Amino acid sequence: MSEQPQRKVVIGWRLNWICYIGMMLLFAVWNLFLPGGSIKLWVLQVVPLLLVLPGLIKGHSRSLLWLCFILLVYICAAVVDVMMPGRGWQHGALLVLSLTLFLSAMMTSRWQTAQ
Repeated sequence: MSEQPQRKVVIGWRLNWICYIGMMLLFAVWNLFLPGGSIKLWVLQVVPLLLVLPGLIKGHSRSLLWLCFILLVYICAAVVDVMMPGRGWQHGALLVLSLTLFLSAMMTSRWQTAQ
């Protein structure tokens, strides 16, 4: 195995974890500390992401693919919210994090299965 694909996989997994944890922290801050948030909404936002957590911890590429399917919902919702006037910074941050996580998860899965 050459070093270049292995390096891509390592960098991809790091970026995946950074964005995944960033989304979890964003949802926590958004719903638990800012006005207008609720614990019910926080649970609704976090539970789909937690479904793939065991596979992500084990490093399965199939979990990355399922994460991509789940992230499509977050991306669609974030795009709609970003385009609405008067929305907060949270929607833009969610869009950036979810798009980055989607692309890095997709590419990491591809690089990992190619090895």
